[in-house]
Amino acid sequence: MTNSQTQKIYKQVDNFPALPATVNKVMTVTGDPESSANDLMQAVLPDPSMCATIMKIANSAFFGIPRNVASIEQAVVVLGFEEIRNIVLGKAVFNSFQNFNLNRESIDLFWEHSFTCGLAAKLIGEHLKLSPSELFIAGLIHDIGKLAMLITFPCDYALFYELTEPYQFRSVVREKEEFSISHDTIGLRILNKWLFPEKLIMAAGYHHQPEKADNYRAYPIIIQMADMLSLMHCSPDGLDGNDVTTIFDDFMPESRELWIENNLPWDSTELGRWYEQLHEDRKRDQPVLDIMMSA
Repeated sequence: MTNSQTQKIYKQVDNFPALPATVNKVMTVTGDPESSANDLMQAVLPDPSMCATIMKIANSAFFGIPRNVASIEQAVVVLGFEEIRNIVLGKAVFNSFQNFNLNRESIDLFWEHSFTCGLAAKLIGEHLKLSPSELFIAGLIHDIGKLAMLITFPCDYALFYELTEPYQFRSVVREKEEFSISHDTIGLRILNKWLFPEKLIMAAGYHHQPEKADNYRAYPIIIQMADMLSLMHCSPDGLDGNDVTTIFDDFMPESRELWIENNLPWDSTELGRWYEQLHEDRKRDQPVLDIMMSA
């Protein structure tokens, strides 16, 4: 790829519209320890579409809230600042790519993988006692650079190298061979432009090379694992939990080493259980993906 073509991708990213004012308001409020629940409510109320999204997700099985959430005020109180922020960020990312003329089948497949990756990351977060909702959003947006590449080179870029080799992570290698840049680098640029929280930036920018992340290294490590579990889930191989355990034990020792080096608990049989649970969560949480993808 020539330097001018590289600049074409960067120009595309730099010309992406800013996120809606609601996002900036919510980010400001949730980042201020002096903010109140009323401040957050006032940040989202002027945006009826975002309010509708928050209410629908709050009342889905995703959060498992035992009673109906009847108002934005109640949603803010019941869900809390971080959950509201993450819903807003996730929906904003979906909306940002709705106006591009992209192949519907490819985009549906992209979001299917990304959503499943988010669910896998949420599962892992619950197990490790890290923020499940933040890891869900990290998984949801981890491949966002691929959409920028597809928009820039619609006839030349293939979204899913991994679907034919789901355990090899060949996408970055092939992207660098064909485009001299990869989707993780582009994702890093997009999320920096949009002023996303650093944990999410690290997760998206380094999920193929977590060891290079300067901060919050656990996040890209977890998203790398969630990415693999999602690809296995989306592949046609018909794997079960025992198969997944065997794959990691016999063919991916580097994953175990990376987790142990970074003081994360490793149990390959647990990976098999996560994989089995992911199937159940994916069926249950389809309404959340439908809500995110709606106009």
